[in-house]
Amino acid sequence: MGQLLNYRALFAESEPAIFATFEAELGQKLQELDQQSPPVVVLLAEPEPISFLAGVLAAQMRGVALILGNPGWRWGEWQQVQEQVHYTLAWGEVPIPAQRGLAVSAYPPAATLLIATGGTSGRIRFAVQTWDRLTASALGFQEHIQAREIHCCCTLPLFHVSGLMQVVRSLVTGGRLVLSDYKRLDAGELPPLNPEDFWISLVPTQLQRLLGNPEIIPWLRRFAGILVGGAPPWPALLQQGRSHSLPLALTYGMTETASQVATLLPQEFLGGNNSSGRPLPHSQIRVCDPSGSPVKPGEMGHVTIQSKSLMWGYYEDFKGGISPLETLVSDDYGYFDEAGYLHLLGRGSQMIITGGEKVFPGEVEAVLRDCPGIEDVCVVGMADEDWGQVVVALYVPAGGESSEGIVAEGRSRLSQQLAHYKHPKCWWPTEEIPRNSRGKVEVEAVQQLISAFRPSKQGPKHGNDE
Repeated sequence: MGQLLNYRALFAESEPAIFATFEAELGQKLQELDQQSPPVVVLLAEPEPISFLAGVLAAQMRGVALILGNPGWRWGEWQQVQEQVHYTLAWGEVPIPAQRGLAVSAYPPAATLLIATGGTSGRIRFAVQTWDRLTASALGFQEHIQAREIHCCCTLPLFHVSGLMQVVRSLVTGGRLVLSDYKRLDAGELPPLNPEDFWISLVPTQLQRLLGNPEIIPWLRRFAGILVGGAPPWPALLQQGRSHSLPLALTYGMTETASQVATLLPQEFLGGNNSSGRPLPHSQIRVCDPSGSPVKPGEMGHVTIQSKSLMWGYYEDFKGGISPLETLVSDDYGYFDEAGYLHLLGRGSQMIITGGEKVFPGEVEAVLRDCPGIEDVCVVGMADEDWGQVVVALYVPAGGESSEGIVAEGRSRLSQQLAHYKHPKCWWPTEEIPRNSRGKVEVEAVQQLISAFRPSKQGPKHGNDE
């Protein structure tokens, strides 16, 4: 916990007002914790980043359990939270009351962090992490990039592991942290920092929007590295980034691993590599067959992870007294190449099996994103009596393109690049693909869209591919 006392290094001397606000918030929260009787479990849902950060550090300084909440959750999501975790103190905008008088075992263990993840189900789950495991992740990244101090420009929400880990990296390495509002950045308002010293993290949709502003591109080019994660980047986006000489660092990781466990170095990306990089020093990654045996380089299998940053487990399981998790068999499929770089193909839960053939949606989406008439696209599987599943493309039309023209262009490009069984049989236009703040598709919302599009087996105008 000694490293937490060095939080003053996070803020530059040129930001006295920000530091004063943070220290006042921190002092108030520490005082409030000292007045609580045990057990103390904090649910943190502060909408302001400085208040949120003060809450995180206050809880860790006092060694109490902390549940990271999303201030943007609605009532249905808060009900999911209430069903899973119990807390005694709330900071921020929390519409459900705290609970006292429960058995001690009903509360999360002291000094743990519960970080929300939607996983593959779309429902909220909490990964149980500790400060030591978050620190292991930060130090593994530090060793991987061979840096002394890691300075971070954070545009991502702190209640997500991708945002929180930027705080941890700066904190444990003595680096500086700049909290930047992405909306202002998108509008061209650049934060006061020297990009050459900083790393910035972006999800692919954020990167794509920033590349639409020619004035921001030279600024992005100056960063030490641009971490890209949260969702798979598509080839056209990577090609565009490389054409502008952006120091992109593609990553692989998740909430369950305290962010990245593999990272592609910027110089490797600029050299033409589009993989997720090599494993970080604190992690071991294997690609295994269904029996759990490692496969040969170039062969597809399940991505299996052992890491010092691996979560203890999901809280719903942890309440039963399970031992800390040692190995995570992810839902991801991929392969290692001969040089040891990890290549991801897609998630098993999202894999479409049509007529006995396996289709990864990301492969189809990558081709369709290159179509000039498509602004955004999501490929999913839909139940079908004849095929088991059929491939469906939900797309957002760009400009004044007609649906007929878009579908014709999409089919033409697919016919040149992918086997016929991977082609969508249904094409449905929509005004927006439901995505969260990290650019990930919201599975339940997409399923609702599909239900609305297909009330019966009869598809809409462009429903049938054949």
